[in-house]
Amino acid sequence: VSGHVRRLQERLLESIAETPLGSAELLNPLDGAPHARFLAFRSPNAARWCSELQDRNCITDVRGDVIRIGLALYHEENDVDAFAQLAKALS
Repeated sequence: VSGHVRRLQERLLESIAETPLGSAELLNPLDGAPHARFLAFRSPNAARWCSELQDRNCITDVRGDVIRIGLALYHEENDVDAFAQLAKALS
């Protein structure tokens, strides 16, 4: 499960680099150590992005100025690609 999620996280980071989300501070970088199954990004836009994504039926978690994007065993590469398309439209 961890290997699958890690590959998806790597793909997600690559695919959002040129989106508004790509400018946010990644709080838990992929450094080879054990890792949570979510990526956490700090930005003053976190709450707005979470709301915009929710309006597009994409569930994320926001805690103050941190938006968290979770990935799990049931996610596939096409889910990451779909998320990247949504991230391009963030304001």
